[in-house]
This record gives sequence, C-alpha cells and structure tokens, in this order.
Amino acid sequence: MCPHHARGTIRRQEQETQQFRQEDDNIGVTTTEETEIGEIRRCAGCHRFEPKFASSSKHFVDVGDSDTGRCVCLACCRTLVTTSDEAIPLWERVLNFFEGPLGLITDEDSISGVSRQSLKSIPVILVGLNALNDNMKKHSDGVHHKSSQIMTRGLCLSEFCGHTTESVAVTAILCLSGLPADLTASILAHECCHAFLKLHPNFRYGKHLPLMVEEGLCQLVAFLFLNDGLESCDTSTEDDNTPSDAKLRQYFKFCIETDEGIYGEGFRFAARAYAEMGMQELLYYIALNRDFPPIND
Repeated sequence: MCPHHARGTIRRQEQETQQFRQEDDNIGVTTTEETEIGEIRRCAGCHRFEPKFASSSKHFVDVGDSDTGRCVCLACCRTLVTTSDEAIPLWERVLNFFEGPLGLITDEDSISGVSRQSLKSIPVILVGLNALNDNMKKHSDGVHHKSSQIMTRGLCLSEFCGHTTESVAVTAILCLSGLPADLTASILAHECCHAFLKLHPNFRYGKHLPLMVEEGLCQLVAFLFLNDGLESCDTSTEDDNTPSDAKLRQYFKFCIETDEGIYGEGFRFAARAYAEMGMQELLYYIALNRDFPPIND
C-alpha cells in the first residue's frame, strides 16, 4: 500500500473500527456479565467465548496445551496452523510482502540492507504456550513488552556475534501454534520486522530502539500485511452464527488498531507517520532519530 492510498485507508479503517465496535457479531466481544463468565473458555484466535449451553458439535477445540486450556472456535479451526511445516508457506508469503509491496529486502546480499536469503534462513518454529513463555523469560532482552492481548504469541530470538554489539544474528522466530492462518501469518510478519531491524546495518545500535518505536513499526507491518499481503478470503459461511474468514481478518486488524499501551500507541504513531512519509522514509527517519516524526493532525 502506497502512502497516498494509506491516508485514505487509515481514515477509512478508523471509521470501520467505530462501526465494528457497534456490531454484535460475537467476535472478541460479549454481553455476558463478568460475574457470569466463571470458567467459560475463550478462543485463542478471535477471543470469542465458548457457548455455555451449545451442543457438543459447537464446542471449542483443544489445541494441545492441556495444562493451559487453550482452545479455538470452529471458525478459527477452519485454517488452523499447528506445525512448523505448515507455517513455511506463510513465512514465504511474508517474505514476498517484504520484498514486493514494502520494498524492504532484496534478492541479493548487500552491505547496505537485508537480503531475502538472510531472512529465509531463519528457523521458524511453532511452539506451545509454555515453550513460548519459557523462551520469553530466558531470552527476554527488553524488546518485547506486554500487550493488552490475552497471551504472548511470537518471539524473535537473537544473539550478539563475537565481542561486539554491532554484529547480531537472529537465531529463530518462535510462533504460537494452534492459531488460524491469517493470525499466524500476521504474527510472523510482526516478528519478521523485528528480525529485519536487528539485521539492518542502520539499526545496529549498542541498545535497542525505544520499545514503542520498535513494537509500533512491527505492528504497522503486521497490519499492512493483513490488509495487502494475503489473498482474498470467503465473506460468508454456511452457519450464520459463525464468522467468515473475512470477518475474522477484520477482527485481527481491529485488535491491532485498538490495542493499548506500547503496542497500540506505537502502532497509531507509526500508521500516521507511514501515511505521510511511506515506509522507506519513515525507517530512514527512525534510524537517524530513534523516534517517530512529529505529525500534524
């Protein structure tokens, strides 16, 4: 998406967000009083509550973390991604987006940028919630920060090479298993942006970018990927009570737009700057100033 179209798109997305808040689609929201929720489970993908008195055919599906109780609704289960092999095509699509629409990577190695091969060589591993949290504690380096989302979903692992902080190697990208394909792909796009920033020579500082700046950029990339990096999807379902893939994708974008704290504020700063400057100029500004540019409303 070019900046010229981004201005109108972001304004339109803001209007759609307001409309989405008002729709009673039972996606991510519920009218159930907190005192009535009790032990009702929520979908790990779209956050819907499991119908309490529904037939067994409408019960949510467990996704393997028996000790965490994770489950997904039948809508998210349609495109469930459970193994690292299943994530490979999604990772390829993310790289295509970085190389094509975003124009951030090239086919050939370059001392002034990041190549497709350097990102493609990073192991992408789908893991359970406990493994992801364990790695978060073990490898936390201050880049990732708590979001208002229900759980951590991705992690970019890296290490310094040799005795200098100038050379960084990205050792793996971890992604939570058992999520729908669109959400999994957007998480990979977010983590790919972390990897890009770690590997790009313009961002090899002795310390990280401010959290709001880095997470905001990564959320912007995830949002743009959901908007422009995926194929069109079904807008209807056989069951009127089950959201379509298009409605789920809309909700995943809604979550990015309405998140709180560092992720949400960072995204909104990044989105406004992107609409004015485009991606290349925005990254160049951040490389020089380690902050978002001031944007006049």
